[in-house]
Amino acid sequence: MIESLKKYEKFLKDNGVGKNDKVADSIKSYVSYLNSVSKHLNITISTETLGSENDIRNLSRELEGKVAPKTIRNYVSAMKQYVNMKKTHKMSNFL
Repeated sequence: MIESLKKYEKFLKDNGVGKNDKVADSIKSYVSYLNSVSKHLNITISTETLGSENDIRNLSRELEGKVAPKTIRNYVSAMKQYVNMKKTHKMSNFL
């Protein structure tokens, strides 16, 4: 589960993620990646669980051995965007 899903999708769109994609829909991919992180680690993606670069590193370590390294890199890209969203907006906008 992803907290603030609609805001995340809007943030991705507003920041040009996937604007040059001809085949894949990057926004859907990023949402899928975060949902996968949530599932693999049995957590809710929120600003409490994914609010900093340190959280990204910790979650990535927890994923090691559960998914392929290339998959972790994809997950990290999506997690970075979630952290960037938090940095860009005031927390009151997310609650």
